[in-house]
Amino acid sequence: MLGSSRNHHLLIALATFIGLALTACSSGIQIARNQPIDRTAAIGTSAFKPAISKTTGVAWTGGNHIESLVNGDGFYPPMLKSIREAKRTITFETYAFVNGNAAHEFTQAICERAKAGVKVHMILDLIGSAKMGKRNIAAMQKSGVDLRFYNRWSLLKLGQLNTRDHRKIMVVDGKVGFTGGCGIADAWQGNAQNPNQWRENHYRVTGPVVAQLQHAFEDNWRKLGGTALTGTAYYPPLRNRGNMVAQAFNSAPIEKQFTIPHFYRQAFAAARKSIVIENSYVLLDRPMLQAILDARRRGVHVEIIVPSGHNDAWILRYLSRYQYRRLLNAGVHIYEYKPTMMHCKVLVIDGVFSSVGSANMDPRSLYLNDEQNLNVISRAFAREQLRIIEEDKKKSHRITSSPSRWNPLTLPSRTAAMMLFPHL
Repeated sequence: MLGSSRNHHLLIALATFIGLALTACSSGIQIARNQPIDRTAAIGTSAFKPAISKTTGVAWTGGNHIESLVNGDGFYPPMLKSIREAKRTITFETYAFVNGNAAHEFTQAICERAKAGVKVHMILDLIGSAKMGKRNIAAMQKSGVDLRFYNRWSLLKLGQLNTRDHRKIMVVDGKVGFTGGCGIADAWQGNAQNPNQWRENHYRVTGPVVAQLQHAFEDNWRKLGGTALTGTAYYPPLRNRGNMVAQAFNSAPIEKQFTIPHFYRQAFAAARKSIVIENSYVLLDRPMLQAILDARRRGVHVEIIVPSGHNDAWILRYLSRYQYRRLLNAGVHIYEYKPTMMHCKVLVIDGVFSSVGSANMDPRSLYLNDEQNLNVISRAFAREQLRIIEEDKKKSHRITSSPSRWNPLTLPSRTAAMMLFPHL
């Protein structure tokens, strides 16, 4: 019975994998050919910032402060506090808004400010927020919240149905921004103390880069028929709040704006000492895998931390482990976080440059989803991310060997994987 159940799961995994693999194989290699990388633009050189700006299409801004908020107990209270203190505007975009205690609390706070005259604009993904709850929707609409759903079903847009809005942006009064990996759901509550509470990072942002977060929100807002956001209610003068250099950028594959894979490959090429990746979904296509292997050949230390058995996308985890062999053979250190689902998206290079936000390292984030990341040049910020990651590594198991190549239970799916992803 156990073997039969496993075979059934393998067939499901294989079917899903074919879709993912075809997406990556058909898109990644060709896109990479059209996205040149400056391999001389090492971190710390004068060429680095222009090279990153060229890939993201966004300028760097100084004078920012980015605060790391760890787990739901760390990020939900300041997010709710900012909402409750809003005077003029709230812009809010996320993938998952799921009915429950967290959704109810956010709905109440948002509706209260809307009734008080604050202009509230919200974008929610139609699939990710399918279980938002009719009462929450009705309460928002009754309160005057301008709520729009990304990618409503349409016969005219059948080719776009697989595209999702995975961005996570909140800006209050144009002055305080939040971004990172969290949605609004009970899974993000608490402090990752048990398997029902996810491990997550989110970030509170102040300074000039908040205007870029606002522009990032407005990108999809206008595509959904919203009017332009103008004036000081949305774009007030922003004072320097710290000494961090930062930029916020979008990726929009439906418009052939494949910013995320281009950025990741350029960032990997800039590394000279270390690449540390903590990400919930890692399934590398050929160009991404090659970029990491090239870094190892340069002597760059590479670490990857991913979820273990507690995983809301077990199929992707199962398939991504096929890549362990090549990564381990190249000297990459791989860790699997054990206590609960780890949903972070953090990249730190050479202890100086960091990228956080919504983007995973899988075919969906690279070539299908709308994503948004925040890049930061700051040793202090990078040091803080590495400190948090080190705490996670203490709760992780280091992987030292890849799954057996000759396990009869995995041989059919492994063979198919090798056919679709020869670089594995």
